[in-house]
Amino acid sequence: MFLKLVANLSDSNDRFYHATRLAEFLGSSYLLILVRDSEINTLLPAPGFPQTLPFDKGWESLINETLQNAIAYGELAYPDKRYIVPAIGISTVPSSIALLLGGEPKPEAIEELKNILPMLSTLFIKEQEIITAKTAASIAEKAAVKAEKLAKTIDAMRMKLNEALIRQEKDKHEIEQLLKKKDEFMNIASHELKTPMTSLKGYLQLLSKNKVIPSNLNGFLQKANIQADKVTNLINDLLDVSKIQSGQMIFSFSQFNFHELIVEVASGMQMTSNTHQIKILASTDAIIKADRVRLEQVLVNLISNAIKYSPDASHVEICSFRDGSYIQLEITDFGIGIESEKVPYVFDRFFRVDNVVTKFSGLGLGLFITKEIVMRHDGEIGLRSTPERGSTFWVRLPVLEPANPILN
Repeated sequence: MFLKLVANLSDSNDRFYHATRLAEFLGSSYLLILVRDSEINTLLPAPGFPQTLPFDKGWESLINETLQNAIAYGELAYPDKRYIVPAIGISTVPSSIALLLGGEPKPEAIEELKNILPMLSTLFIKEQEIITAKTAASIAEKAAVKAEKLAKTIDAMRMKLNEALIRQEKDKHEIEQLLKKKDEFMNIASHELKTPMTSLKGYLQLLSKNKVIPSNLNGFLQKANIQADKVTNLINDLLDVSKIQSGQMIFSFSQFNFHELIVEVASGMQMTSNTHQIKILASTDAIIKADRVRLEQVLVNLISNAIKYSPDASHVEICSFRDGSYIQLEITDFGIGIESEKVPYVFDRFFRVDNVVTKFSGLGLGLFITKEIVMRHDGEIGLRSTPERGSTFWVRLPVLEPANPILN
């Protein structure tokens, strides 16, 4: 009877059923056999046995003791953690362990199991090796099929990419030629416009000083001067953009007090602003090395924008402070603000926010030029903005010596 039950274990399909019958014959409830997987060097349930066990510290302890002493006694959770049953671990070779769970098998039954365990271990390990080999072959076959499909896909993508690159190079060349012609046109047009505008400004100034002009025409002359100034500023912006694009914008660096420049520019612009008060809330006395004229252009652009885009406000605020080895300037308005999704584009050339195009004049070049000037000074520029509440543009520039705060 014993040998027949053992012989039935050769069928892996019903192995656990026949193992349970063998366990009952030996005086136990369950028989589990674990064999060592050579790939991962770990004891796992042999083929045909349940592959999931309620493994815990009790299992780990009994298995280790069995491997050391060839036989060990204890209690284990089985078939799940709700049940604790007596357990006997048997090991005759380091490559396998037999576990009798439940019941009270007699010593002669344990001895019989010990005698057949090497034979069963050899059988189960061979089966496991075959299963592992088949699984590896199947995985390799699937991987090969996937690799072949991937190779075909990559090859097709490479061909499409090559075609796209050829088109891109052609398009890039055409775009570069168009941009070159556009920049050449902007440069020529700006220079051609600058000369007559200079003459026009001169004639307007002469007319303004001429006492023979009737007083009722003075208002028209003032408006003409304002519009001429706007055109002149646009021409200067176009010239600056052309210089930036061609790398011909020249900088003349010198050392000067940044606080003094802020005060000078703010005072000068206050004289021409009838709608806004320009407030310097706090400033920092610091020496920087920069192009004074270009930084004055930056301040004028930012303050002019703050005034332009806050038509219903009464003032704009200026503040500067030390931040490590940098001086940070902030100019705040209380105007229309900018939506968050538009903020990343405000320094792009010709960019203008949709809702201001029809309300405010300009080409969208001032902030582009401002950013280029700041970057040429190894500085940074950015903004914080809330729609309908206003914007704060900030500029960071490196300083040459420690700064002292000046409060107003």
